[in-house]
Amino acid sequence: MASYSYLIGRPDKRPIFTHEGTENEIAHARDWVPIGWLALFEPRDVQLVEEPPESGTYDPETLTRCPTLIRKRDAALETLRRRRERLSKILPKHLEPQLHGLEAAVAACNLPYVQAVVSDLDMFVSYRGSEKMLRDLVATMDGDNVKQWRSMLAHVDTDMGRDLSQVEFSQMTGVAAIVGYLPERFAVSLGAKKTELVKTMPIAKIVKRPWWKFWSFGEPRLAKSA
Repeated sequence: MASYSYLIGRPDKRPIFTHEGTENEIAHARDWVPIGWLALFEPRDVQLVEEPPESGTYDPETLTRCPTLIRKRDAALETLRRRRERLSKILPKHLEPQLHGLEAAVAACNLPYVQAVVSDLDMFVSYRGSEKMLRDLVATMDGDNVKQWRSMLAHVDTDMGRDLSQVEFSQMTGVAAIVGYLPERFAVSLGAKKTELVKTMPIAKIVKRPWWKFWSFGEPRLAKSA
């Protein structure tokens, strides 16, 4: 069963635990947190949020927490621009314009903060150390540690060879790995110039890998039953 992450606008710096509906949604992704979303944030932007009592899966005997990322929108855009040069070493040329589509979507948000909601992804709500896991994913963006990049890229169903010059993106899921699924007016066609915005690609079926192939940090704990 598919799970989702969401990039949303927020009126203040208080993060929410879950996102439902489409209000204030900038983009969504299936089964992972896209690389471009991570590039919007700094490691210090990771926060823990508690599941509210009004949630449909709330258990008063179990305190469920999940990490999230939240940052001022303008600061997030500046961070993305700063990291674009580094990401150009990873992304194939035909996928680099996707970051411009993401930038345009975030810039069009009329709320002052942006948040990445990941509480629907099992890897963040079912295991100890998920806060560090998310922080490490973001921190990978500012270094050339091959081991860290390999783990991060596996998270979005992308294969990496001996170094950062040998990264292979799937033809089916390459766009989703970078920006997820943007609104139609911000989606960039494959091979388009950075200013050419066209109809969004359809959501492709994704075959999930076992979690132990993704992560080397954190210890598992039992997931809270629904």
